[in-house]
Amino acid sequence: MMRFIGLVVALLCITISLHAQDTLRVSIQQADSLLVMRNLSLLAYKYEVDKAEARTIQEKLFNNPQLYTEWNLYNPTAQKWFDTGKNGQKIVQLQQVFRIAGQRRTAIRLAEEEKRMTEWQYYELARSLKYELHVSFYRYYYLNNAIVNIRSRLDLLKNLISIYEQQYNKGNISLQELTRLKSTYFEINNKVNDTQTELVQLQETLKVLLADDRAVAPVRGASDAVVAVLPAATLPELVEKSMENRPEIKAAQSIQAQTQLRYSLERKEAIPNLMAGAVYDQAGSYVPNYSGVSFGLQLPLFNRNQGRIQEAKAGMAQANVLLQSRRQEISHEVETAWKVFQLLDAQYKASGGDFEAQLDLLSKGLVSNYSKNNISLLEFTDMFEAYNSSIIELNQLKADLNKSYEELNYAVGEDLH
Repeated sequence: MMRFIGLVVALLCITISLHAQDTLRVSIQQADSLLVMRNLSLLAYKYEVDKAEARTIQEKLFNNPQLYTEWNLYNPTAQKWFDTGKNGQKIVQLQQVFRIAGQRRTAIRLAEEEKRMTEWQYYELARSLKYELHVSFYRYYYLNNAIVNIRSRLDLLKNLISIYEQQYNKGNISLQELTRLKSTYFEINNKVNDTQTELVQLQETLKVLLADDRAVAPVRGASDAVVAVLPAATLPELVEKSMENRPEIKAAQSIQAQTQLRYSLERKEAIPNLMAGAVYDQAGSYVPNYSGVSFGLQLPLFNRNQGRIQEAKAGMAQANVLLQSRRQEISHEVETAWKVFQLLDAQYKASGGDFEAQLDLLSKGLVSNYSKNNISLLEFTDMFEAYNSSIIELNQLKADLNKSYEELNYAVGEDLH
């Protein structure tokens, strides 16, 4: 018997352990670290940075020399095939192209600038994913907190309904009273189910972001604030910070620099490359074993790269306008995020910091007081519905407030903690 009990306990421990392994409990700091290490979108985009680095390496390489050789096939005088020996004929020519107008140096700078832009785009992708992670993390945490609180009260109400059904069958209470309790239960339960549907969607988002098949359980640390705190900086200061911090601005500035370099490169490409080389001709020149040097370039009579120069010039003007547009958009984003945060922060403060504690205190004796006939059915159902609706709405407000704070962080380009 003792051996059987020991086996049951061991199996129970294994089951609990496996269940724990199926859940990933993470704080927001741990989730940020996992995002960088695991997220497949980020990992894939890192290869774009590697590709840009490879293009920079390629631009630094010199052109390969060209080797040209010509060998005698048949000598009709000597009636000899492949007469390439001492009295035969062969030509060997080696040629190298030199970019004499600084094209290579400018092309290297352009490739380096393209790499820099790719890095800024990687940072922007990381910021976007971090924003999505934080919003999903906090919303899941608060909505799940609301569900846990409501579920315990619904269980009490369910037990109460079970008791009242027995009393109704005995004829001690009316059908109207029992139906009213059931209607209250189903109404609140429907709200819980709607919220749980959103939790399922948030759970899938967290799994994808963290690249983990386990259920993700967001946890709050002891030092984490319940809701975000309004930053002390003024709106103009936040706008100024956004112009300094936002990767989109850096990327747009990089594009602007690229168009300037491309314009410079196209102008330099109008200057022909110099071709220089050496030639050896065994018996085909005016003297045997002729050797000489060669130089050549294209004469820029018709094609002076006019079209590409004009295109690059238009690209510079376009990049300037796009940079101004990006700055304008980001300025409006910061202003909008700032105003929304102020509205939600004021709304949360108006509810009072102890509102949730008051609701909890109210709900604890609600079922007991109704069972003892201290309050009427109408009072009980009204207060029960008000409590559960307020719990959901309060936690949704907290989630919305944290979301607006994350939007402000994203708009400014830095954490404002």
